[in-house]
Amino acid sequence: MALYRIAVTLHVLAAVLWLGHMFVWSLFAGPALKRVQPAETGEMLRERSVFLGALGWPALAVLIPTGLYQLTFRGLGLGDLVTLGFLELPDGGALAVKLLLVLWMLAYQAIWAHHRAPVAVYVNMAAALVILGASVVLVRGWT
Repeated sequence: MALYRIAVTLHVLAAVLWLGHMFVWSLFAGPALKRVQPAETGEMLRERSVFLGALGWPALAVLIPTGLYQLTFRGLGLGDLVTLGFLELPDGGALAVKLLLVLWMLAYQAIWAHHRAPVAVYVNMAAALVILGASVVLVRGWT
């Protein structure tokens, strides 16, 4: 049980770090750097910040194994994920939504994370909020 709690703690901390960074950057720091004058200085600062502040991949390196461990603790393995056997569970729909959106966020991280993609950024933030909601449902149930 102690290892499970460690995995949950690491999972939550990695999610908070990644999502917190994404929200702060997208909603506050990024727009503020657009107002820096001269524009070249703001652009240089933005590029440096994005390069140095890339937390997505390190966070995913923690989130994926700890998430898979938590699923095995609940009796689900990779085979259940591949064959969609988890859909028969009471909270299978919430898990399906979470996993689909995690796949979206992986695609976002691989394709757009270090480029300008204003629409994708907001879709990604919406996906993050739905993932948080699905996570709550998985832990607490629908009621």
